[in-house]
Amino acid sequence: MELYEAMIIISPELEKDDHQEVLDGLSSAITKNNGSVSTVLDWRRRRLAYEIDKVQEGHYYLIYFSADGTVIPEVEHYFRVTDEIIRFMVVRTSEEEFEAAAKKAASEAEAAKKAAAEESAVVDESAAAVGASEAEVTESADTAETPEPAQDSQEKTAEAEVESSEAEEDEEKPADE
Repeated sequence: MELYEAMIIISPELEKDDHQEVLDGLSSAITKNNGSVSTVLDWRRRRLAYEIDKVQEGHYYLIYFSADGTVIPEVEHYFRVTDEIIRFMVVRTSEEEFEAAAKKAASEAEAAKKAAAEESAVVDESAAAVGASEAEVTESADTAETPEPAQDSQEKTAEAEVESSEAEEDEEKPADE
């Protein structure tokens, strides 16, 4: 079996679920012909080097798979008939690159797990802090009376109107007096 990598660019208008359907179709096209998909790297949405069919961005995926050489025409046929795929390229790759991609995918998955764990810890801490601050707010509200904001803003507006009318009167007076 030979080792291959395929780069595909998917239309940016598609939702993430639709991306998965395209990738699943590719995977089934490879496995039907006695191949196996090793790694799928999501390169996310990027700007294209040049406009293709009035599209300036695309979602990039790099897929590593192993298969016989006879599967390549089937894979390319799948790429051509799938309207969501803007561009594609399939090349044979070395074993070192193939293994490096697998390691990179594993490290990205581990980093994503750590980020998710840290994010949930931050959310838990902020929820605890919010709960504590809400308790302080209700306690302080019970002990002290606060003025109503509507009255404060009305008083400030009235003072501003008085000051502006005094300023207008000063401008109307002649400078001789």
